[in-house]
Amino acid sequence: MFDSEFFPTPAHVVAKMLARVSRDATHFLEPSAGKGDIAEAITTRHRRTRVDCIEQSPELVSVLIGKDFSVVGHDWLSFSGVCYYDAIVMNPPFSNGDEHLLRAWDFLHDGEIVCLLNEETIKNPFSATRKRLASLIEKHGDVEFLGDCFGNAVRKTDVRVAMVYLKKTSEDDAVDLWASASSEKSVNQDIGGDAQMLAIRDQLGNMQHYYDQANEHMLKAFRHIRKASLYMKANDISRYSTDYEKILTLALDNVNNARAEYVRKHRRDAWTQVFGKMDFRKWLDKKQTEEFLRDIERNGNIPFTKDNIKGTLENVFLQRGNLFEKSVANVFDELTSYANGNTNHTEGWKTNDSYKVNQKLVFPWGCSFDDKYMHSFSLRYGHTGSGIDIYNDLDRIMCVLDGKDFAECHTIAKALDNKFRILGHNVKAPFDNTTESRYFEIRFFKKGTVHLTFKERHLWEQFNITAARGKRWIGEQTQAA
Repeated sequence: MFDSEFFPTPAHVVAKMLARVSRDATHFLEPSAGKGDIAEAITTRHRRTRVDCIEQSPELVSVLIGKDFSVVGHDWLSFSGVCYYDAIVMNPPFSNGDEHLLRAWDFLHDGEIVCLLNEETIKNPFSATRKRLASLIEKHGDVEFLGDCFGNAVRKTDVRVAMVYLKKTSEDDAVDLWASASSEKSVNQDIGGDAQMLAIRDQLGNMQHYYDQANEHMLKAFRHIRKASLYMKANDISRYSTDYEKILTLALDNVNNARAEYVRKHRRDAWTQVFGKMDFRKWLDKKQTEEFLRDIERNGNIPFTKDNIKGTLENVFLQRGNLFEKSVANVFDELTSYANGNTNHTEGWKTNDSYKVNQKLVFPWGCSFDDKYMHSFSLRYGHTGSGIDIYNDLDRIMCVLDGKDFAECHTIAKALDNKFRILGHNVKAPFDNTTESRYFEIRFFKKGTVHLTFKERHLWEQFNITAARGKRWIGEQTQAA
């Protein structure tokens, strides 16, 4: 599992490294993350932070994911991701640590780097990379020699270690605040010799400079934002989302935070559009779609590239049978969650069996009735994370089982909504509380309950059989010998 240069960082060394990092840092990267000792310490010291990791070993990647860390890449020296980090904290291989550290310097947009190196890398700068590193340290940081600090570690080495600290300030974030009296005086020497007048003249000159620079860069920003919005529109991604508006506001205070939030939001929206365009909701219920998007959000190692899109779509297509069975099982679990004896809910519903879906279904949260003002029915959205989604998932499944197009289906939601419109406001007893969709006879009640009855027995039976496959009940030995 471990190669010859895997040396987990001792806790006291990690503490010394993190003591150099600003408390304001919120986005961290740990290249060569190993089993995540540094990442764990970061989350302990800097609460509410995000730590991304890069690691080559598949076994160690599994360890990191098991600890809920994002693995955004595997080869640090060839990593091509977007940099939005405030700090990079790293313990790279001792044999070529200078290459890893220089890669971090070139990659980082603006922020801090703390890196452990073989001290010979610093004390013997014979190569071009080591000479460049020495120059960077002289201009932008410092070195602390820690000596034989891995001598008592879990995996010991007698390598003597140096801790390098570098601080990088991005050129595009630097403001040319020239307030030089000599340069200003050369502009207009005929104003007068009064010292106060000269000071005012210098101040006004600076104000004009700041004004002109603000105009120049803001107008450039407007052009770039407009171009970005057009590209997003081409992918059917709404650039008017309030989330994107908040991200633009973030950029006024912290470019790294804005970059981080934008990359995550845009990537999630782009993958969502892929699923929408390919109509994979036919095979994936809401729960599976959300789980996949959460994985994308957590595991940044799924960049939005042509190859990844193609591979993902091919995988979903090849797995569509299993995915569909899992979707049916998920919907089955939702439908049977109100069964008698199910401890997840306080009230049992005798028509929903816990081991099969009966021909009649009961939704205790199936609709809403306003008995105070409008005295009218409406569909219920978002209740306990389900609402109308369970209707749509159920109808999609029925369309697949029946070989029909969901887009042309007279769904449960459409049937209820149409009936509620017909009833209108001031609904009083007696009233017709029945309607029907393509696959169900429907009854609804003021307390919010909706009853669905499968119209076609063979589809009801097929639903239960498919759910059993998805839950892996079919083919299993269920009785003791």
